[in-house]
Amino acid sequence: MVYWLHIARAIDRVTLHRDRCSEVPSGVSSSDYWQGGWFDYPDKERALAAMEQAGTSEERKCALCKP
Repeated sequence: MVYWLHIARAIDRVTLHRDRCSEVPSGVSSSDYWQGGWFDYPDKERALAAMEQAGTSEERKCALCKP
């Protein structure tokens, strides 16, 4: 299962989602570290590690898909 991180630098938050969550956009455009965006990870361990290293003050898991 693929996990997605949504890094929102403007509001200083990172959110973890499952692959089939309705909040994950179907066509993910390019994103970068400084602006944030959507990043996919092949497993939950890597996604959680990236979530900790995202540099945001708020970390949370999606309330819809509950990863």
